[in-house]
Amino acid sequence: MKKLTEIFRRPTSLVFADQLIFSGTNFLLTFLLARKLNISDFGLFSSVLLVTYLLVGICNAIVVQPFQILAAKEFTKKSLGFVFQASIVLIMIFSALLLMAKFLPVSALAFFKDNLLAIIAFAAAYVFQDFLRKVLLTIDRIQLVLFIDSIFLLVFPLIWFENSLDLGKSLLIIAIVNAIASLPGVWYCLKNAEFSLKNASLFHYHITEGKWLLSASVVQWFSSNFFTLVAGIYLGVNALGALRLVQSFFGVINVILQTVENYYLPKTAQLHYQDKKEEKKSLLFSMSKGMIALGILIIGFFIFSEPLITLLGGEQYKQYGFVIKLVSVLYVVILYSYPTRLSIRVLEQNKAFFTGYCISFVFSLLSFHFLLRYGALYGAVAGLVINQILIIVYWKILLNRKQISVWA
Repeated sequence: MKKLTEIFRRPTSLVFADQLIFSGTNFLLTFLLARKLNISDFGLFSSVLLVTYLLVGICNAIVVQPFQILAAKEFTKKSLGFVFQASIVLIMIFSALLLMAKFLPVSALAFFKDNLLAIIAFAAAYVFQDFLRKVLLTIDRIQLVLFIDSIFLLVFPLIWFENSLDLGKSLLIIAIVNAIASLPGVWYCLKNAEFSLKNASLFHYHITEGKWLLSASVVQWFSSNFFTLVAGIYLGVNALGALRLVQSFFGVINVILQTVENYYLPKTAQLHYQDKKEEKKSLLFSMSKGMIALGILIIGFFIFSEPLITLLGGEQYKQYGFVIKLVSVLYVVILYSYPTRLSIRVLEQNKAFFTGYCISFVFSLLSFHFLLRYGALYGAVAGLVINQILIIVYWKILLNRKQISVWA
């Protein structure tokens, strides 16, 4: 029992346990909403979530990602206080921008305008909770992150037992639970961070390192979501809902990869800058085994695609089983690219990070009409696959030309 207790208390075990809770929560919540809402409402929810992902990406680029590398080099309470303050300011800016959208004379935004307060609350709480999780993981406060993610489980009974659930109520419920779950993280930051208005050096560092990451984040969002958004316009809200349902299902894989980036990226950076080659090799070997396991899981998704999508969304989604097969291919490509992605991030090749997604986005703009007109959902996913291939080829060529690598 003592040995088992020691194993469960290890950081890697705690990260894995947290990942199970976080991934499982997002996984089950998506499919609960898919069943409680009709396809068109779920498609609209997916649209709000995609916009929120853009805001999360901007916050990550300006605040979180520079902090991850800075903390690996030298963590200070002042840097923690700075990023906490910066996140609050950014969320206020995001809320103001969303509020301004109410006055745009665009009829397509009718749903947005009618549910504006719910959307702002949802986006603000989502961005802030995501910020706290990633920052606390960076500074090894894994037990606190585990507690935060456990609190979020309250969302299930609140949504499940709501008999007159609509999209607006769904957004508000998730926002309120996210806000409550964030309270332990807020308490920790207020207690342990050093707050100051004299942050010129930290501000300069985040602007210098974040400018390419911010550009890359915006372009990455358009590159990753362009085909999804345009599919909704070309093929209808139902097709968008089906595609987002499948993407959300694969979001379990994506969240695991995000954990690799949120937790193992700072660890890799620390080992790299301390020139611990053997430890880096061991870390790469461990990640490779994990990637192989995920690859086997994805093959299972490919084989049992039709029963899976019926189980997830009900009979109304049965005709879209082929989308799981297509997205399976996409995630195999993503798994293959991850060691190279980590090299680009750790080596702070931020301009290359940005340029790779620019190439991808340009391809999206040039090809989306042809792919969606003649390939429908097949074309949409094919575009996403080609985007990933273009990015990884460019990054590999650049690293080989500069003869640099984290894993060498």
